[in-house]
Amino acid sequence: MLRVFRLPATVSRAPRHLASKTFVRNLSVPIVEEKSLRSLLDSSDFEDADLAKNEMAGLRKKFSGFFRRPPTERKELLEEVFPDVDLTPLQEGLPMEVADMMIENAVGGVTLPLGVAPNFVINGAHYIVPMAVEEPSVIAAASSIAKLVSENGGFRGKSTGNIMTSQVQLLDIDDADQAVKILSESRSELIEAANQFCQSSVKRGGGVRDIYPRLIIPRVDASRSPYVVIHIDVDVCEAMGANIVNTVAEGIAPKLADMVNGRAGLRILSNLCLKRRSAAAFKIPFEALAWKGVEGEVVAERVMEAYLFAEDDPYRAATHNKGVMNGIDSAAIAMGQDWRAIEASCHAAACSGGAYGSMTKYWTEDGYLLGKLEMPIACGSKGGALTTHPLYKLSHKLLGYPDAQSICQILVAVGLAQNFAAIRALAIEGIQKGHMNLHARNICLNTGVPNELIDECRGYMSVKKKWDTATAQEFLRTKGLEAKNMSQEEQKMQSKI
Repeated sequence: MLRVFRLPATVSRAPRHLASKTFVRNLSVPIVEEKSLRSLLDSSDFEDADLAKNEMAGLRKKFSGFFRRPPTERKELLEEVFPDVDLTPLQEGLPMEVADMMIENAVGGVTLPLGVAPNFVINGAHYIVPMAVEEPSVIAAASSIAKLVSENGGFRGKSTGNIMTSQVQLLDIDDADQAVKILSESRSELIEAANQFCQSSVKRGGGVRDIYPRLIIPRVDASRSPYVVIHIDVDVCEAMGANIVNTVAEGIAPKLADMVNGRAGLRILSNLCLKRRSAAAFKIPFEALAWKGVEGEVVAERVMEAYLFAEDDPYRAATHNKGVMNGIDSAAIAMGQDWRAIEASCHAAACSGGAYGSMTKYWTEDGYLLGKLEMPIACGSKGGALTTHPLYKLSHKLLGYPDAQSICQILVAVGLAQNFAAIRALAIEGIQKGHMNLHARNICLNTGVPNELIDECRGYMSVKKKWDTATAQEFLRTKGLEAKNMSQEEQKMQSKI
């Protein structure tokens, strides 16, 4: 049967024209056949929520008050929970000789604070999620929502197969329609030929699953002729897959060009991996949503208002989705994932309906608020820097060496938690109160407030409703202490805060 895809350069929010059955392997996490975007997970996936809620109670108790403990006690608890894991890399960081192997012209490293969000429960499994980020409140917000969700059955996660797509652009073709016909009729032959360029994947149960043409109608400069792009869908197994699909594209390109008497243009993967998607969702009863003296049903209503604002307006959606990526990027960086590719894919998907909108989705149903994040997202549990960077290796140990689908589900769960925390705070009390209270810690440290007085100083700033160096200095004077003598450069930096 002839399979022709006449798509513009953009795709619809629900791209059913890309739907096809993928070949998936029997992995330890829920895998589903590829369908239209946002097709994974619904309220029926929460039927066993009460059982999961009871099973997780003990784990939540162990990490209760984790944020109040000093760093030494937090590490001691991690050592207790993970007795076989060497936490030395937390102190040593990235050795220079490893950095020099990873990139060109290496001269050092930039260290981000690494924290953990201890309360994530996904499909009944408890995860202590590493997150690398410099911004206050990100880990606190994600942890708070993860705890709330874990008390109400935890997150549900699902993934499609590990299908990555590469593209081969075919130009200088006399008859694009005839080229599409030739290429479509040669599908089986082309799949066999393309698999010669990814034999390692084939041996692991992966390899090329489909090859099909798209006819591209130029959007810029109408005088240009239509041209053909070949999509090559490859099951990359546990790899992120960029190198695999790029190798396949470059290897098969000459044959494709010869078949249609054309010229191969770009040969590269697409980071819009619509056939490699993961979703996470939660379901919380209204009564459990009560917060800051506001009834749970009202909280749900305000969250819905905030969500719909992001769907209606791209200016709001940009900030709404930045909150999603605060969580995803922080965890992806800690786990050594390609967060730039993840960003590109998620934002492209968010505007695939013709207008930029919310990455997340919220709805109410029978006295419950449900939240969901489903995104095309590519992660790997093998390859790349995962075997060389000591902190990447440690992060995967802490997570129990998750496979690629599990990593994706962890990331989208963190992104959903972070987004829900942000819009709940915005809708109920405003974002600055909580954010500035956490930011005050940095101000205290820069002003020279002793560690044992930092919480008291933050409270002093909160009462004064002033989170700045002058107020921290004022607090120190009430204690008979002198502020730290800051350099001119430090003073300039503080004046900008």
